[in-house]
Amino acid sequence: MSGQVELLSGLILVILGLAVAFLGRKLAKIIFFLIGGIVGAFLALLISPMFVSPPYTYLAAIVGFVVVGVIFLLLIRFGAGILAGLATFMLLRDVIGTLLAVILALIALIVVIVLFNKILSVITAFVGSLIFTVGLQQAGVPLPVILQFVIIAVITVLGSIVQLRT
Repeated sequence: MSGQVELLSGLILVILGLAVAFLGRKLAKIIFFLIGGIVGAFLALLISPMFVSPPYTYLAAIVGFVVVGVIFLLLIRFGAGILAGLATFMLLRDVIGTLLAVILALIALIVVIVLFNKILSVITAFVGSLIFTVGLQQAGVPLPVILQFVIIAVITVLGSIVQLRT
């Protein structure tokens, strides 16, 4: 029974890994919309009872879901740029000084905003290839380390190409 569960979970991870590797950019945008939508619906359910009666609170939740979901989707580039800039600053400020760290953080912010789709495509292709190899191992496929690296490299390159062309 344990072997069947590992095989099944491994196959699920293999399929999930391929989906993330080849469709990751589209999936990421859907996930960001859903996260924003859930936040918007939750906030609407918290605030709307102060202004409208309960049947209308559900309508407010739907509107909140759509509006905040769209806002999250539209701001995904800017949010990723802010995170990259902040991470750059936090990592470098003690090493190279505050002024240079701020300059590099602003460069990182701009680069991520401008190249967001390309960066997201490569990152999701890489993460998908990692999930794929973990799934193979979970399913009981013995993989030497060098073969794991080859699989990760090939799927990352192919996934990036496919995502960047669509």
